[in-house]
Amino acid sequence: MAKESGPGIFQRLSDWLELRGFAKWVALSGLLGVAGGVLAVGFSLMVDAVKVHGFGRVAGTTEGGLMAAANPAMVLMLPTLGGLAVGLLLHLCGSERDGLGTDSIIRAFHRLKGRMRKRVAGVTAVASAVTIGSGGSGGQEGPISQIGASLGSAIATRLDFSDRDRRIFLMAGGCAGVSALFGSPLGAALFLPEVMYRRAEFEGDAIIPCVVSSSVAYSTFAAILGEERAIQIPEAMFGTLRFGGITEIGLFAVLGVLCALIGWAFVTGMRSTETLFRRARWIPRMLHPAIGGFLVGAIALMVRPMVEGPGVAFGGYAMAEGAMAGTLSLSVLGGLVLAKAVATAVTVGSGGAGGVFAPALSIGAVLGAFVGAGAARLFPGLEIQPAAFALVGMGGFFAGVAKVPIAAVVMVSEMTGNYALLAPLMIVAVVHMTLSMHWSLYPSQVGGPVDSPAHTGDLIVDVLQSMQVKDILEDASEPTLIPQSTTLRQAMRIVSDSRDTHFCVVDSARELVGIFSLSDLRRIYLEHEVEDVVIAGDFMREQVATVTPEDSLHDVQRLFTRRGVSALPVVDTENPRLVLALLRRNDVGKAYTERLRELKGGS
Repeated sequence: MAKESGPGIFQRLSDWLELRGFAKWVALSGLLGVAGGVLAVGFSLMVDAVKVHGFGRVAGTTEGGLMAAANPAMVLMLPTLGGLAVGLLLHLCGSERDGLGTDSIIRAFHRLKGRMRKRVAGVTAVASAVTIGSGGSGGQEGPISQIGASLGSAIATRLDFSDRDRRIFLMAGGCAGVSALFGSPLGAALFLPEVMYRRAEFEGDAIIPCVVSSSVAYSTFAAILGEERAIQIPEAMFGTLRFGGITEIGLFAVLGVLCALIGWAFVTGMRSTETLFRRARWIPRMLHPAIGGFLVGAIALMVRPMVEGPGVAFGGYAMAEGAMAGTLSLSVLGGLVLAKAVATAVTVGSGGAGGVFAPALSIGAVLGAFVGAGAARLFPGLEIQPAAFALVGMGGFFAGVAKVPIAAVVMVSEMTGNYALLAPLMIVAVVHMTLSMHWSLYPSQVGGPVDSPAHTGDLIVDVLQSMQVKDILEDASEPTLIPQSTTLRQAMRIVSDSRDTHFCVVDSARELVGIFSLSDLRRIYLEHEVEDVVIAGDFMREQVATVTPEDSLHDVQRLFTRRGVSALPVVDTENPRLVLALLRRNDVGKAYTERLRELKGGS
């Protein structure tokens, strides 16, 4: 006899967490934060293992670059073999990686109801570890955010959450991963809710769950591996990080303009590289990451004569630290900006796994150091600190290319532990954002909630709820009033000369007593024998659904749907039998479309 099994772990969790609203999200986000922190530990150790046993031992490298004794053959060979392994993995798994980490989350939020395929986490973890560990120019934050988001989506689906709640859990899981690896709990918590849109918009409902998951993930990661930042800033440097005031505003504005120019070139280069590889159909797709890896190795070898330490391999944080240290010349800094941008473009464009979060930050840091060092040489009397420009460039560059001005400013402030650079950070972020509204690092971003399928239902309700019938009364048609004593023959003549589909029947005081439609007439229009006997009062419907000028269009739309009609009489608020107009369903749709166009044009 078959034995009935007990409830599964997910059902028991769902029963235990029979909570609502705020309490539910605090509990679930905390649990997801623990899981995200543990996953971040495992992913970080995996990447470090590949890095140490790959480049560290075989090629003779340090984090971020090449030593003079590095083996040139291995520098070319390892990224190529790593790319080959990634290409084979993605081929066998049916390309389940779903693209760039953060961009895949954005696409899942807007287009896929928060759903991510179950194999994404495993494939992303292995492919990214191999790509980054073998020397590819990619970061860990993008992949770990995708891994965490995939976990959040899977749990939400298993617990039978609504589409809205699944989207929130998707973001909470992604933020947990970024917080753990980057070491910026508040900045990470704001990152995904802000990165969904190109304009300055937030997914407000996700803020609290993301703050909880990020804080718990950061604490979990720190408890296991120790508390550390992705970019190590010497404590002695903190005291020198300051804003020179109005004398430096112009210089930071210049930095903002350069961030926009380099950012555009960086994003355009990545898109062009992706297109180039996609069109190279004569090369098996499985080999594309290997070609990208070879090109990265070649770029790393070209950079070696310029600088011993920082280079283009891996995420680039060591390169950013070297830029802040102030030991690199202007020519080297300029060369590193170009080299890192190209290396990242070929890594990502060829199909290699790895995020663009870290490379974008490192490019911004080097660009900022370049501007700061150049300004210090041109204006020695201003006592300019290139390290401050490097930090501001890091946040300002990422703010513009990713469209996350608030998250980027908070991240840099958390890293420095003070707000001395808050003003220049905002200046550079605003200048960069203003000049870069038409392109983004993440192609799946949409302009704002009004453009997102995730908010289509909410938007219709919000827009229609804010409008009343009186707002569109001028567009409503003049009602065709038919006295209830009108014969069928006379009614048919009136209907034939009218464009309306519904006709209000009134009494001798011209007050509403009923309504009929063309469908009602269709049932009796062949009754010629009674054309002069049957009157409108005989075939009209006495139960009439009406609306007033003060009713919201949302309520009107619901009434249309519930009654299954295409037109409703608009009656006076004080006298509900006095017909003012005939409102058609199309009038509401037209008003909604026009209002939506106004919202898009004004935003």
